[in-house]
Amino acid sequence: MRRGQTLTEFAIGVAVVLLVLIGLMELGRFLFTLNTLRNSVREGARYAIVRPKDETGIQNRVRQSVAGIDPASLNVQVNFSPPNRTSGSVVTVTATYQFQSVFGLFQRPITVSATMRVP
Repeated sequence: MRRGQTLTEFAIGVAVVLLVLIGLMELGRFLFTLNTLRNSVREGARYAIVRPKDETGIQNRVRQSVAGIDPASLNVQVNFSPPNRTSGSVVTVTATYQFQSVFGLFQRPITVSATMRVP
């Protein structure tokens, strides 16, 4: 009789531990994606300071800077204020990505966004 009780408690305990481990892995993937996006928009903003008229180059720099994310699925926007792109303009680089759970914890993708503004 004790043998069955021990097995039942073990099964419940393992299920809880696995659920926590899967949640931690998904959280780690999400934070990795967020950190990667922040780094890539920072690189794009640095490139925009040096070459403000090369918008395609800025977007490519952001896409080249990501690791572990599909660069084709990034949405990159570059805005200048004022829009004439002269010295003193503030550049804003924004990248968005649709984060999808590997284990299906979320039914819909989560939009992850990062923005960098540099004068």
